[in-house]
Amino acid sequence: MTEPVSHFRALARRAVSLPARIAQAPQPNGPGSARLVDLGLGGACLELGELLKTGTPLRLLIDVPHLWDPLELDARVTWGRPAQGQTPARVGVRFEGASGRTLRLLAELLEAEAYGA
Repeated sequence: MTEPVSHFRALARRAVSLPARIAQAPQPNGPGSARLVDLGLGGACLELGELLKTGTPLRLLIDVPHLWDPLELDARVTWGRPAQGQTPARVGVRFEGASGRTLRLLAELLEAEAYGA
């Protein structure tokens, strides 16, 4: 008998290395810096300076080279791993309420990253 899978991802992710910011409510010091480690249409993995609790809602701001304004995505933290030595904290987020325009921009970003643009 096989063990049940404890984590299931419906949409694939692509390894990336992109700067991002998170705006968390409430966050008195403004958006915190982050680095996207992987990205997909359904969510992302971020490296952060501090661990966020599972269930925390946040707004992810991704600076996309071909856009004037950052791509803004509402998300919720689904898992976290604290910093260990020189390795920063990591959190996984699930995107919530992404519109057709947002999904199209995400798909364009993923395609550009795949071809090194």
